[in-house]
Amino acid sequence: MHNNDIVRRLQYIFNISSKDMLAIFKLGDLDLTKAEFLAIIAKPAPESARDAQLSRHDLEKFMNGLIVSQRGHKKNEDGSLAPQDYSMQRDNDINNVVIKKIKIAMSYTTEDLLAFWQAADFKVTKGEVGAMLRRKSHPKYLVAGDQFMRKLLMGMAETLR
Repeated sequence: MHNNDIVRRLQYIFNISSKDMLAIFKLGDLDLTKAEFLAIIAKPAPESARDAQLSRHDLEKFMNGLIVSQRGHKKNEDGSLAPQDYSMQRDNDINNVVIKKIKIAMSYTTEDLLAFWQAADFKVTKGEVGAMLRRKSHPKYLVAGDQFMRKLLMGMAETLR
């Protein structure tokens, strides 16, 4: 699944205007022009690389911006702004991190995620969800494949639109 597909689908699911999308990217410390944004959300060629239009790092900036737009800036104990989290180190991390950040941004529970997958007729157990949300270093960590991501977004669209 292409990185820009995730952004495009989230824009559709949450009915976010292009102006608001640019603001979300800016909250994630990525300042885009409207032309750059339109290039990002354009449908990619099927044979193009996953990050041809939107790098893994820029996708994570968008996800961080989505969290800030919905929940506000995270603060340290002393009241200063906490640095944003960048945990997408490899392509295998992308789906897991996006699922975690959607869950955080929208304050979803594990049951909400399960309901979205169920709406897309995709069987996922509570244990699998927990395994996807674990740290990479955990022995029971489960890498979320593209089908998990695709079906989650499909279920969200069906439920929320």
